[in-house]
Amino acid sequence: MGKVTGIAGRFGARYGSTLRKKWKEIMERRYQEHQCPYCKTSGKVIRLASGIWYCKKCGTKWAGLAYTPY
Repeated sequence: MGKVTGIAGRFGARYGSTLRKKWKEIMERRYQEHQCPYCKTSGKVIRLASGIWYCKKCGTKWAGLAYTPY
């Protein structure tokens, strides 16, 4: 039985374990459910581009961090 690697499993044995772990941590934070800072709804926030976030419910668009909206 192999290891459970999560989202970084697609890289296989390439790029080194430290880089794969850092990338995995960042991507898991990026794709988790975020709360809109305006209407406080959870799960409706999407990333349009690096640092540009959008709430599907209230329609607000704001600048945040590259991988998290806060």
